[in-house]
Amino acid sequence: MPTQQDQVTSRVLESTHDLEETRLEAIGFIFHGRLPSTNGKASAVKAGMNLLHFARCPKLEKAGSTETKIWFRSIRVAKAELDETVGAERWKWCKACEREVTQRILNEH
Repeated sequence: MPTQQDQVTSRVLESTHDLEETRLEAIGFIFHGRLPSTNGKASAVKAGMNLLHFARCPKLEKAGSTETKIWFRSIRVAKAELDETVGAERWKWCKACEREVTQRILNEH
């Protein structure tokens, strides 16, 4: 029988400790970046912000302490929530993680 923890599909990582613990588990995906402001104005996004990583990606160590960090259990949940909250064109895969996904797909065929 699944526990309540097993049913969680995403959660905000509120501290450095949360991020470290989540990375140790190496399950799911972690987004870091800037969410749109609640006043409806789009904020400028620098290159390298609003990235989605595999939980174990070493590049997550470079995520800024002021950035929002969200853990997702699956890519399907991550894509749906990020497209809705951040915007479909305002987030992207980390380049290292994207290469890993591409290589997995190539290896399967």
